[in-house]
Amino acid sequence: LADVVLMASFLRVIVLSWAFTVAWFTLWMLMIYLTKEMKLKFTDAAAIVNVFAGGFGFLAISASPILSGGAQKGLFYVALTVISVGIYGRSISLGVFTEDQLEDSGNNGNPAMLTSFVIGNVGNFVFPLLASTALPQISPWFVRFAVPAGCEVLAMLIFLSGACSYKRERPSGSPLTTVFRVFAASASKMSSGYQNNSNQLYEDTECGLDMKSHTSSLRCLDRAAMILQTEPLEQQRGNRWRLCRVTEVEQTKSVIRTVPLFTTSLISGIVFSLGNTFFLEQANHLDSKLGSWNLPLPLLLLFSEAARLGSRELCVMAAKRNAQAPKQTKTPYGIPVSIILSVFCCAIAAHVESMRLKVVRIQETVSMSVFWLLPQYVLLGSITGIYENSFALYLEETVPEELSQYMVLFNVGVCGVGIMSNIALVSVVGRVSGGKWFQDTIDKSRLDNYYWVLSALSMFNLLLYFSVTNRYTKCNKKDGGAQEMIDR
Repeated sequence: LADVVLMASFLRVIVLSWAFTVAWFTLWMLMIYLTKEMKLKFTDAAAIVNVFAGGFGFLAISASPILSGGAQKGLFYVALTVISVGIYGRSISLGVFTEDQLEDSGNNGNPAMLTSFVIGNVGNFVFPLLASTALPQISPWFVRFAVPAGCEVLAMLIFLSGACSYKRERPSGSPLTTVFRVFAASASKMSSGYQNNSNQLYEDTECGLDMKSHTSSLRCLDRAAMILQTEPLEQQRGNRWRLCRVTEVEQTKSVIRTVPLFTTSLISGIVFSLGNTFFLEQANHLDSKLGSWNLPLPLLLLFSEAARLGSRELCVMAAKRNAQAPKQTKTPYGIPVSIILSVFCCAIAAHVESMRLKVVRIQETVSMSVFWLLPQYVLLGSITGIYENSFALYLEETVPEELSQYMVLFNVGVCGVGIMSNIALVSVVGRVSGGKWFQDTIDKSRLDNYYWVLSALSMFNLLLYFSVTNRYTKCNKKDGGAQEMIDR
């Protein structure tokens, strides 16, 4: 009976993932809706898609022929706001919630669990395929938006039907509290003179295996563990916001040391934003026919997603092979690889767009196939998969386990800022070019030149990465050498 309950809980949760797939493939076509139906400039449409990456009910109503003018646009923007909150809220919580349901199951070989996993994997293949081929055939847009809205409602009802059977974990406190305590404790002792003696720093040796040795970098935070001579030690230990362990200080240091690397995520986010904006606008102006069949554009997203998942699996396999290496020699090689691929992706996109513009000047109808965009979409998917996985693995190695999940989410947020930064970059590049590169339509614009700018920006991002990691490596060697002298 317990196995059946576990299987039912897993399937109820996986239905949410299937509904999300249908929603995402619909949203991926939002650029086309904004340019064709709402008659926006393609740069303005790209800006909206960049800001709102995710209520489909509101969106379906806003596309209804009943509404028009300001009411339609107002409801449309409200819908996008609700969607963005809902999608990213679910993205953060769904994976963790699923893990909680399967935790300590110990039934990997159980027929019930095996059946549920097979059903889940089949659905993960079938739903993207259906969403990429069937949804583009639906007309009008009101119905196209209503389909994922209905799927979301149905998935929610199925999920809520098992509310009484889900495992629930009591909140145990956030490990981020440790970071805040270290900052508060060090700030409270700013007026106290700091003695350069690690023996004056507090550590609770009864805590055992999670102890970390003191390092010399970021010494300003060492005050958090400094024992004041003016108060009894027992009194100081009673206030954890005034006295922290050396281990807690070092955990906070490890978090701060990773922050400079997040700057590379800003530029990478700009490249990530191309798939459902300018790349899609290119695809919409190419020949999508394959013989007598009109190729649905979301199939490009399907190829990109396949490349993303494949590259992630390769990263996992490489990480397993590298698992036996000493921790000091491990380097997040996947991050520079993804940045190098970004250079090639933008360069290929620029070349294809340059070819397309030459054809447009000669012919009234573009005879170039949409398959010319396949390399840049596959590269974009590979870049995303490699970067996400490599950054997560890097954080697992450099940040305490209880804090790494928060840093991964922080990196997602930084990438999101990078995606929205594409708006500002387009504005700046447009002004510098005198408005020639971005005009009313893509055929009048010079999107190829913008791609070359992004290619150069990615090369700068690569130099920035090596600069940041080189400094981090030097700090590690310095701290390691100092610790070795102490041990001797």
